[in-house]
Amino acid sequence: MQTWRLLDTPPMTAAENMTMDETLLELKGKGKSPNTVRFLQFSPRAVLVGFHQAIAEEIRTGYCRTNKIDVNRRITGGGAVFFDENQLGWEVFCDKSFFNTTIPNAYLFKTLCDPVVMALALLNINAGFRPRNDIEVNGRKISGTGGTEAGDAFMFQGTMLVDFDVDTMLKALRIPVEKLKAREIDSVKDRVTCLKWELGDVPDLSGIKQAIKSGFEKCLDIKLELGGLTDEEQKRFQKKLPHFRSAQWVGSVNPCFQKREAVQAAYKAPAGMVRFTLVVNLPQKRLKDIYITGDFLSFPGRALYDMETELRGAPLDRDCLHGIIRNYFDQERILIPGLSFEDFVKPLDLCLEKVDITNYGIPLAHCNLICVTNGSFGEVIEKQPSVLLLPYCAKLTKCDLRYEKGCKICKEARCSIGPAWAMGQNRKMKVISIVSFEDLWDELMQMKKDGVRAYIGCCCQPFFVKHVDDFKKSGLPGILLDIDNTTCYDLDQAKEAYAGKFESQTEVNLELLQAVLDTAAGLNAGEKK
Repeated sequence: MQTWRLLDTPPMTAAENMTMDETLLELKGKGKSPNTVRFLQFSPRAVLVGFHQAIAEEIRTGYCRTNKIDVNRRITGGGAVFFDENQLGWEVFCDKSFFNTTIPNAYLFKTLCDPVVMALALLNINAGFRPRNDIEVNGRKISGTGGTEAGDAFMFQGTMLVDFDVDTMLKALRIPVEKLKAREIDSVKDRVTCLKWELGDVPDLSGIKQAIKSGFEKCLDIKLELGGLTDEEQKRFQKKLPHFRSAQWVGSVNPCFQKREAVQAAYKAPAGMVRFTLVVNLPQKRLKDIYITGDFLSFPGRALYDMETELRGAPLDRDCLHGIIRNYFDQERILIPGLSFEDFVKPLDLCLEKVDITNYGIPLAHCNLICVTNGSFGEVIEKQPSVLLLPYCAKLTKCDLRYEKGCKICKEARCSIGPAWAMGQNRKMKVISIVSFEDLWDELMQMKKDGVRAYIGCCCQPFFVKHVDDFKKSGLPGILLDIDNTTCYDLDQAKEAYAGKFESQTEVNLELLQAVLDTAAGLNAGEKK
């Protein structure tokens, strides 16, 4: 039986905790640090993005700044998390040889989650492992986990939700709509739980730590002895701390771009959400820059950056870009547990489809706001879309027809539905106001029954990403145009919008709609642009 160190560090800032992670992993990877189980806590409260995530895409930085919530970046992948003073983190730093494997896999994740499952059992909570790397109680997550590696060492970490401040978390994080399953109520409480909710009270912290300690000792057949940092660890920690406090580290994933020359698309796979941002040189048909972000786990840590470097400057050619990425998967230069090459490149293909729309004379800035289902942009246009679907949420909040199917085209200056409705009618299209998701599905099915060949619709891109499979399932070719202003997803009101009860106002992008309608009219008149 091996003896490992139990490192119980006091509450620290986000930068200090991230520095400690890097220090322990680096030295463990070089064989200069003992196998360790570490407890970590945060003070003040913090939000942490995953290694491959962009702050602007995941965090409401203004809210965090106003409410004195630290913002930082983990050295591990996965999604953004909120850590208040009530949460307890646990980490494992150990030799790869201990598990007789050099490649992270499903078995390893389960092996490292089992100790916490046992700890919860000691606290009278029946929990279980949920692939790819979560621990759940009655279908609700109580611990999320992640990991990375360096040299000959693995680092594995997780959180124990002791108590849960749902309101603050929702305000601090931009909860990605891609995480929500189709037709699932987007209430956080429906998807997560904590010790307080399960037990009715907050257990003593020392008791929780003792249960986790016992779980690791029994499941890994080790003995944990309380210890402190070595002199080398302490020196390395102090040397690294300024870096993890720096804007360079916190903002190291920052897909900044000029909208006129970039496209972006996302795909939610079972193993995580992947987002591609392409900065392109259209005249030369080259990829100027690329950012691959998301909440997935990848090994080794720098593989994704190496892939981006190799992709930069490549031709804007699907086969060429696929070939570069496939080599990383086939040669095991990158491993993303639970995510295949085919799923990984889906958002890349969506981006390339948006670039192709520029061939029809539409500026790239507009193309980035267009999503297509059941065909390419050109194929849908050639089918002569005859129906225009408009969202009820773009009507005035005080309009007596806001939650109704019709529109009076009242020429109210503050409403974009009237002008959009008129555009559709001028093109001899049937115009329909969609008042809920069920209504949308009913209309799509009726359109299919009526022999409608294609349609144009207006909705926010998060709605399209969430329901991309539903749109595809309908079988109807369609072009979906992004809407402007704050959407229900930004306001955490997707549940209300889904039911047709969203009370804020959005706007149809009239310029974008006009451009697409003009393109359709030109092509169908034989004026290919």
